[in-house]
Amino acid sequence: MPTIICLDVSLSMTRIAYTNRDNQEITYSQLAVTGINEYLDYLTRHKSMEFVSLLYTELKYRRINCFDLSFLTYTGEINEENYPRVIVTETDETSKEEEEYNEGNSLPVKFEFDVEYLKSLDPKAWKDQDHYAVLGLKDFRYNASDDDVRRAYRAIVLRHHPDKRKGQGENVDPDNDYFTCITRAYEFLGVQPKRRSYDSVDPYFNDDLPTQNEIDKDFFEALAPVFKLNARWSEKKRVPLLGTMDSSRKHVEKFYDFWYDFQSWREYSYMDEEDKEKGQDRDERRWIDKQNKVMRTKRKKEEMARIRQLVDLAYNNDPRIVKFKKEEKDKKLAAKKAKQTAAQALKHLEDQQKREEEAAKLKAEQEEQKRIVEIQKERELQKRALKKERKVLRDLAKSQNYFTKEDNDLIKNIENVEKLCEALKLLELQDLNKKLNEDPVNTVDVFNFAVNELEKQLDEERTRSLQGNYINSLGKNTNNPLTNKKALWNNDNIQLLIKAVNLFPAGTNQRWDVVANFINLHAKNLPENVKFNSKEVLNKAKDIQSSDFSKNDLKFQVNQKAFESFEKGKKELKIVDRSDISEKDPGTPAVNGTAAPKQPIKEVKELKEVKETKEAKPWTKEEQTLLEQAIKTYPVSTPDRWDRIAECIPNRNKKECLKRVKELVDLIVYSTLYDVLVDFTKDYSQIRQVLTKIEHYDKTCLLNVLAACNKQLSTNWGTQSYSQILFVTDLGVGLGKNSIKSLINGNGTSNEPPPLPLPMPSKVSVLCIGNEDDPGFKHGLILYQQLLDTSKQKGQLFIPKFSESKTLNERAVNKMFKQMCEVNFKPFEATLSMGSYFKLESQISLFPEPFPYIIKDVFGSETSRMISKRLEVCGYIKIADIVGSGGSPACVSRHLVFPRIDSSQKKTTSELQKLDTEIKHFFGKNDDDESSSSSVSEESACVLLHGALKVENMAALVLIADDWYGFLYSYADKKKSNLLLSILQPGNNPIPWIGDFRFLGFQLDALPGETYGFPVKTEKKSYSSSSNIISWIRESALQADIQKILRHAKKMPEKTSHFYKELNRIRRNAQSLGFNELIDVLADIFEKEAQMMVGNQESCIQLRFAASELRRSDRDVIKKFEA
Repeated sequence: MPTIICLDVSLSMTRIAYTNRDNQEITYSQLAVTGINEYLDYLTRHKSMEFVSLLYTELKYRRINCFDLSFLTYTGEINEENYPRVIVTETDETSKEEEEYNEGNSLPVKFEFDVEYLKSLDPKAWKDQDHYAVLGLKDFRYNASDDDVRRAYRAIVLRHHPDKRKGQGENVDPDNDYFTCITRAYEFLGVQPKRRSYDSVDPYFNDDLPTQNEIDKDFFEALAPVFKLNARWSEKKRVPLLGTMDSSRKHVEKFYDFWYDFQSWREYSYMDEEDKEKGQDRDERRWIDKQNKVMRTKRKKEEMARIRQLVDLAYNNDPRIVKFKKEEKDKKLAAKKAKQTAAQALKHLEDQQKREEEAAKLKAEQEEQKRIVEIQKERELQKRALKKERKVLRDLAKSQNYFTKEDNDLIKNIENVEKLCEALKLLELQDLNKKLNEDPVNTVDVFNFAVNELEKQLDEERTRSLQGNYINSLGKNTNNPLTNKKALWNNDNIQLLIKAVNLFPAGTNQRWDVVANFINLHAKNLPENVKFNSKEVLNKAKDIQSSDFSKNDLKFQVNQKAFESFEKGKKELKIVDRSDISEKDPGTPAVNGTAAPKQPIKEVKELKEVKETKEAKPWTKEEQTLLEQAIKTYPVSTPDRWDRIAECIPNRNKKECLKRVKELVDLIVYSTLYDVLVDFTKDYSQIRQVLTKIEHYDKTCLLNVLAACNKQLSTNWGTQSYSQILFVTDLGVGLGKNSIKSLINGNGTSNEPPPLPLPMPSKVSVLCIGNEDDPGFKHGLILYQQLLDTSKQKGQLFIPKFSESKTLNERAVNKMFKQMCEVNFKPFEATLSMGSYFKLESQISLFPEPFPYIIKDVFGSETSRMISKRLEVCGYIKIADIVGSGGSPACVSRHLVFPRIDSSQKKTTSELQKLDTEIKHFFGKNDDDESSSSSVSEESACVLLHGALKVENMAALVLIADDWYGFLYSYADKKKSNLLLSILQPGNNPIPWIGDFRFLGFQLDALPGETYGFPVKTEKKSYSSSSNIISWIRESALQADIQKILRHAKKMPEKTSHFYKELNRIRRNAQSLGFNELIDVLADIFEKEAQMMVGNQESCIQLRFAASELRRSDRDVIKKFEA
């Protein structure tokens, strides 16, 4: 059963909840982590095999409403390796203490034999004797070397050998002589592995730990001898000791690192109850060895827990750790203060530079203004001089009768004078007036010469202008006729047109001129001197919009070109994992080929919404980090904000930064972006490493987290699996449109419907961390309960139960999580029986707990059914016959099956158990406890069934209630194999290709020549064949066809044609059978699935479009979308 924990990481969770006995401030967030660990421990103790994952919302920008709750699905606990450690500096103190410790272990050895103790020994109870006392090494024990043991053995043999004592006249009983105990003692102490086994259980070793009162009196005096005593178990010889109050940070850090990773050689083989060499055969010896290893492992775990408890006791009470933490805190505060001072100085410097730049800018503007004034004055003077010269010319011409004596030429010369005044420049006019004044006799000739020169210049300009117009008209008429222009609109140019329309949206200044220039610049097949103008581009765009795009030849050309490209590059294909981000091929048209016909306005909107995401220079991770930091540094109120942000990122300008932010904002708002740090798994260690690395943010937004949980569950588990969602929060209600009150009223920021209730069967549990006296806590309780009631989502609120002090503490939070576990994760206990004559029974537990099955009758009334607590195996069926040609049968739920030992339950002794008891008594095993042997027998029955099903590749048909069956089979994941129970739908015929379960018989009862297959089988693999006819025998067949369509929808745009083919196939058969309501139901399913596919925009658009087309009266319109 998948489980998701949503942990509130808003800033309110960083509040201080209480102060513990060590004066440490415990926050709400730490209490939440502690409660999660209690839940993980519960799952571990009950052997829960939950599939879990770890998710974390990714904060991009402050303006996005998704940095609120971190949702994690888990199981596990905080690893002690992740606890904060103190980094210390290195000194020589550790080596000095190690030398003192090693010197203290090397002492001179003197043998002291206690004759009275030797004579009191019983050879039969040699295992209970003190081997060191037997050899005279009682005071030295493990400090004695191997040579000391050998010398002690020689010495005691010379004195206490039976032959020598007989020679001295002592009466020696060979069967009960204590010399056997001496021999046994040397057998263990003379061999290093056996000596280690005895030293590990040395009765004189003190395993007790000092009490808290003793530590409070004198920390070093209470714990230093204990660490020195336990150092003997270390596999490494150089063992750091506790040290003193003056020890350096290097020594303290090395000490705790060593003891937290302590490797002990202590083992408990000496305490084995039975010797495996005494077994009669290989199987019995293997069984004895297995039992011995189980007990050794248990004692080893207890020893390591004792060492860890000792180290934790020292770390939590070490005054040096407190001192180092205080120093580290002071150091951080000093660094923070220095950073603030530097930032202020930098800001002052920037302000000064800005003032200098503004002054320089003002000075440059004043100089530029002065220069402009001077230029205007100069132009005014030239204008006045030109006016003066024109007046001189007119007066001179008037005084000389306009240089003619005939009245017929008077009008013409007046026009020539005005023409000269308008056409000639200042210098030319001055030169002409000078010549007229210097030569009064030839003024007519000078005037005529000036007029002729002016006419020549004007004629030359006219000629050049006419030639240019002629060339332009010639080029238009010869090289770019209208018919040729239309032929130039091929597939490539149409793609360029579509791309330009998307790049330059409506509102762009001179949009169609810009689009025409873009096409002329990037087109590769245009003839020379041939260009598209704005009018032609606009006409072509309107033509595309008004035409039926699905019926024209453009779609055929695109598909043909795609197939040719596939054929060319088929040999050079490389498999690339692009499961994280999908990228569209830039060579394919951006126009959606499945758009609705005769809707030009809708088509234009779709063209505008499609954007090119490919950039010339992608953003690196470092640039993204700098951009996020710059956005946090410069708030919205900062003047020239984006200019300053662009200055913080090398090689990026203001436009690129704005574009990057807009892309990320659209992506996060649309798809509810989040990171999956640990996918659904049963390896709890991965969760433990990430649990302590949670950051806190400033808001609470429940909407995005619910949408993300919905997407994560539907993507990984579908909409049929039962799931659990746990909210761990201080009941923050949020603000504005992101508040829970807005979510209840349906006034949230999203246009999508509220995510509650979830589409899959689920339960939401809200774990409230807070105090009942807090008004905000009470208000949050009311709103969260109202949210569950109004949404009709199955759920429950859990609040801590306070003790007499009525203060929130760690104990109250742990009790609340434990209560939630007992309510939601209680195992289902049942009895599995099998066999006919020799009835075998096994106590089992099912994980997760089965839920009641709801059945609706024709009148709409609901009835619930629950499986029985006694499951009976009816027979065994091959896996190949179950899967067969009909595919995997539809099931209600699946559950892991574990054997369970219940000593309190009364057990009956079967014939097989009696036989097993007699065999054990025959081999001399002292198993007088009949209940114990019966427990082993019951546990092995379930294990044997699992092994048999796994080896034979078969499944066991189980009767779980009246007319209700299931299958037991072996299921293997990445690590191990498990016994799985698959519950089928109620009834005697849940699998059509097998038939009625009541008529199934044994293979031995079959007649000669009768086939062993089941009576009902289909020739094809599914109900839906490749033809246009569908036979929906059962409800599961229709579900399979609908799921096939949804699978194609998730893989669009690659599977677009397959999606519409399957959809048309179901629609035609539904209409032929008269199932018109099925089409409307299918449209509702598409709209519901589109809401869940928020990460795939193409699938959402196609599903919504298909739903709208299914509801139309002319339903045949879908047919044209088939490829």
